[in-house]
Amino acid sequence: MKKNISLSLKNTVNFISYEEIIALAQQSVRHLDSLNNGTGAGDDFLGWLSLPDDILPQLDRIDKIAKHLRSISDITVVIGIGGSYLGSRAVIEALSHSFSSLRKEKHHEIIFAGQHISEDYLAELIEILDTVSYSIVVISKSGVTTEPAIAFRILRNHLEKKEGKAVAGDRIVAITD
Repeated sequence: MKKNISLSLKNTVNFISYEEIIALAQQSVRHLDSLNNGTGAGDDFLGWLSLPDDILPQLDRIDKIAKHLRSISDITVVIGIGGSYLGSRAVIEALSHSFSSLRKEKHHEIIFAGQHISEDYLAELIEILDTVSYSIVVISKSGVTTEPAIAFRILRNHLEKKEGKAVAGDRIVAITD
């Protein structure tokens, strides 16, 4: 990973003085030291600093689990809300063909639940899940957020009744802090 940044200030002279640039540069160095030493405000939220280096060993494990879920189910239901829902959806959409649902070749479908409370949505989802094999990935920091907690309990119960507890246990993945 490249660690040096080059900055040209030649087009800033009409807007900021040399003295201000020096003061801001010194302030930037202090902030960088604070980040690197984990001593500033928000020091418990600095896990992103070591990305992607620290996550590489985990990616193999994630890939293995994803391959397993694809091999045993036609659909994966991702349960989450807020960043848990939007983050997973953004990554999936970024890495997928824009029109994969319209393509002829079969692909593993990923659908979402728990981002809102809608009895119609869950009833319609269960109607579909009755006809296919599926897995569940639940993403939650606390495990107590209402919408995903409701969706997870309903879908876990459905999966256990449909497949049995042992099979359901193999098809449920929890992602948390």
